Amino acid sequence: MLDEIKRLLEEQKSLLLMKFDDRVQEAIKTVEGLEARIAEMEKLATPRRVHLAGLEDEKEKFSFFKAIWAIKTQNWDNAGFEKEIFENTRKRAMSMGTGSAGGFIVPTIYIAELIELLRADAIVAALGATFLTDLQGSPVQIPRQSAGATGYWVGENAAITASDLTLEQLSLTPKKVAALVKLSNSLIKLSNPAAEALIRRDIASTIALQIDLKALRGTGSASQPTGIASTASINTLEVSDPDGGTLDWDDLLDMEYKLAEDNALKGKLGYAIHPSLRRKLLKQKVAQFSGDTGGSYIVAPLTESLFQTWLGYPYKMTTQIPINLTKGAGTALTEVYFGNWEELIIGQWGGMEIALSTETSDAFEKDQTWVRVLQEVDIAVRHPESFCLVNDAASS
Repeated sequence: MLDEIKRLLEEQKSLLLMKFDDRVQEAIKTVEGLEARIAEMEKLATPRRVHLAGLEDEKEKFSFFKAIWAIKTQNWDNAGFEKEIFENTRKRAMSMGTGSAGGFIVPTIYIAELIELLRADAIVAALGATFLTDLQGSPVQIPRQSAGATGYWVGENAAITASDLTLEQLSLTPKKVAALVKLSNSLIKLSNPAAEALIRRDIASTIALQIDLKALRGTGSASQPTGIASTASINTLEVSDPDGGTLDWDDLLDMEYKLAEDNALKGKLGYAIHPSLRRKLLKQKVAQFSGDTGGSYIVAPLTESLFQTWLGYPYKMTTQIPINLTKGAGTALTEVYFGNWEELIIGQWGGMEIALSTETSDAFEKDQTWVRVLQEVDIAVRHPESFCLVNDAASS
């Protein structure tokens, strides 16, 4: 009897050990699976480093100052990395059948920081404009729907009238925007990182201001892109006829309604205005519209958060919007832009081209090098009905 009990206990012990071992193995597999998933997640989370063929150096090592001094002196001893970038870029451009204007091209991946600075300074980027980078060839065609299918009610056994979607192409062709920087030769030779960061900031700001200006007001002529104000068939609203006048909150609601009428009140909606218009809207008082002798402000208290609430949408300000427009006898008028900014397309071709001169104007006398940084860009509105423009609002 005792032996039987011992046998049964041994069997139970073996079963328990087997089950425990199975659970240990399952736990090991689970841990291994989790480790594999963590490794995969880390791989995805790690920024991908892109290199030109044959280059293993990190993109952060590219120095504008080293490149400029080497181009100037034709001595690349201290700019080997920059030389490899330029040579590989030139080879790639030749193989693709494209050329440059004679300068040295810095690929986008090596000026990523500068591109980010550029976007940070452009109000159209902050409002949600769509940037298409590293475009190749010209023109670049972007499809857009210009007409949709039509629905009908039909009777019994009656034929359904056919209708087709109509697609057309939005064409982008490269146009050159440039920044000109005058540098002391002593500063370039020092290759000071802080000074180089300052120059990068200046270049980015200069190009961003030009992109902003032309995105809003480009005429489409004289090598300019076509901006929102010059785009055919956008919505427009007159504050007052014939001389312009004070833009009030009703006008802003009417601008919003213009988009709603066209089923375009969606996406990244917002306003672009001159700072004077913000001041004028904040200073509006109830007395202006109701005869209230107390002179209470419409937006009260005068806080940024409440102003944003009244607007109902984000806004950005730029002094590049004019405040000296005229209409009839009206002067000191300004523009107001409202729209879905992701429908504003900004195309960028390749990297930036560096060219320099020591003989322009008085550069030689002052021991300077004048550096021109050039970027190829084009701008277009994908659907004109996504924007509304007022151009007769009083600015003061």
